Amino acid sequence: MTPETHLQQLHQQHQQHQSYQYDLNEAKTEISQTSVVTVDNSLNLADEKPPRKFMWWIPLQSHVHPLQFFAFIVAVFVSLSLIVYIAGTQNQIIMGVLGITTDTGDITGSLSLYSEIMSLIGVVIWSMASDRIGRRGVMAMSIFLMGMCIVAYPHVHNVYPDMLLIKLVFSIGSAGSTSMMVAMMMEVAYGKGGLVSGCIGIASGLGATFAALCLFMVPAYLSIRYPGNNTGLKYSHSAIGGSSMALAIILFFCMPKDACTRPPVNHIKGWVLKLYKGLQAVKEPRIALGYASSFFARADEIIITNFLSLWVAQYYVESGKCVAGKTCLYAMASSSSLSGYSQLVALCATPFFSLASEYIPKEWAVFIAGVVGACGCIPFSFSIDPTSKLSLGFVILIACGQYGMIISGMAMVAGNYIKREEHAAISATYSFIGALGIIIVSKVGGVLFDDWMKGAPFLLLGIGHCLIMLLSAIVYVHRFIIERKEKKQQQLFNKENNPTYIPN
Repeated sequence: MTPETHLQQLHQQHQQHQSYQYDLNEAKTEISQTSVVTVDNSLNLADEKPPRKFMWWIPLQSHVHPLQFFAFIVAVFVSLSLIVYIAGTQNQIIMGVLGITTDTGDITGSLSLYSEIMSLIGVVIWSMASDRIGRRGVMAMSIFLMGMCIVAYPHVHNVYPDMLLIKLVFSIGSAGSTSMMVAMMMEVAYGKGGLVSGCIGIASGLGATFAALCLFMVPAYLSIRYPGNNTGLKYSHSAIGGSSMALAIILFFCMPKDACTRPPVNHIKGWVLKLYKGLQAVKEPRIALGYASSFFARADEIIITNFLSLWVAQYYVESGKCVAGKTCLYAMASSSSLSGYSQLVALCATPFFSLASEYIPKEWAVFIAGVVGACGCIPFSFSIDPTSKLSLGFVILIACGQYGMIISGMAMVAGNYIKREEHAAISATYSFIGALGIIIVSKVGGVLFDDWMKGAPFLLLGIGHCLIMLLSAIVYVHRFIIERKEKKQQQLFNKENNPTYIPN
C-alpha cells in the first residue's frame, strides 16, 4: 500500500466519522425537540390515554380516580343543598324573623339582583384563584363560605345592610361552586361528557331534594322543640352551616387535582380575556345554545327556590293561617312538599336527559327540556292556590325542565367539538351568562310579583323556555344542512379522485 493510498483511506474514514457524528447530533436534536412537553401536549397526551371508568360505565380522564370523582359529586350535592336551603328559608327570615309582609317580592328580587352582581365579581375572583389554588381549592372554599353565611343568616336585624351583606358573601361562595361545576366537569370528562354531566345533574337533583324534604323540616321540628323567638330556626341554621363547613375541609383533600399547572393570572385582564374568548366561541351555534340554556336554567333555579316558597308563605299570611313575626309551619311544610316531590320526580327524569345528551343530538335534549319547562311554567303562573295538587303537577314539570336544561346545556358546552384549551374561557362565560339570567329575571319577576300577579316570575320562565325550544330547533336544522352539504362535497371529491374505468 502506497502512502498516498493510505492517506486517502484515512481521509475517507475521517469523513465517515464526521457524517456519523452529524447524523447522531441530528437525531439528538430531533429527540430533544419532540420531548418538550407543553400544556397543549400534556392535554393531548391525557386524551390519548385510555379512560378510567366510574361505576364500570362512565368514562373519566386517566388522571382522575373514581373515588376523586365521587368526592366531586358529593361537593356538587352539598353545594346545591345549601343553595336551595338558604333560598327556601329566606322568606322565613323576611316574614318570620323581621316581620315584613309588604313588598316581599321586590325585596326578594332585589336581594337576588345584588347577590348576582356580586356573583359576577365572584366569578372573576374564582377564575383567577383557580389558576393558583386549583379548582378543588375553589370548590372547598366556596362550600365553607356558604356554610358560614347560613350560620349567621337568622341573626340579622334588618334587610339592609344585615341580610344584604350575608347574601353578598353567600353569593361569592355559590358563584365559586357553580362555576367550578362546569370547569371540573371539563377536567374530568372523557369523550362527549354527556354521562358526566348527567352525574352532576343527578347530584344536583339529589341535593335539592335532600334540602327540600329533609333540611327544610329541620327548622320546623326544632321550632316545635324550642318554641318562641325563632330559636329553632337559629339552631337549625347553626347545625346545617357548621356541618357543611366541616365537610368542605374534608372534600378539599378528596377531590381531583388539575391535570396540569396553569400560569397564574392575578389581574382582571385575564378574566376579561377569558370572557372575550368565550363570547367569540358563539360562532359555533351549539355553544351559543348552551349559553342560552345557562341563562334560563339559572333563572329557573332562583325562581323556583325563592319565589315558590315566597308565594306559599304569602298565601298563608293572606289567608290568616300564619302571622308575620313568627315561624310559619304551614308554609314550611307546604314548601317542603312542593319542592321535595318535584325535585324527586325530576331526579328520576335526570337519567333520560343524560342519556339523550350522550346518544342523540344534543339539540333534541335541549328542545325536550324547553317543552317540559314551558308546559309547567305557563299554567302554574295563573294558579289561584299554589299549594293545590294541580299546582304540584305543574311544579314537577318545571323541575324536570330545569334539570333537563342544566344537563343538556352543560353537555352542549362540553362536547368533543370544543378544544381543551378553550374550556376555561367557555366555562367562565357559561357562568357569567347564567348570572345575567338571574339578575334580569329575578328583579323583573320580583317587581311583577308585587305589582301584577304572584305567578309573574313563572310566566317569564315559560316564555324563556319557549325561546329555548325555538333556538334548539334552529341550531339543529342549521347543523343538519351544513353536515349534508359537507357530505355531498366529500362524495364529489371522492368521485373526482377515484375515476371509474370502462372496460373495452
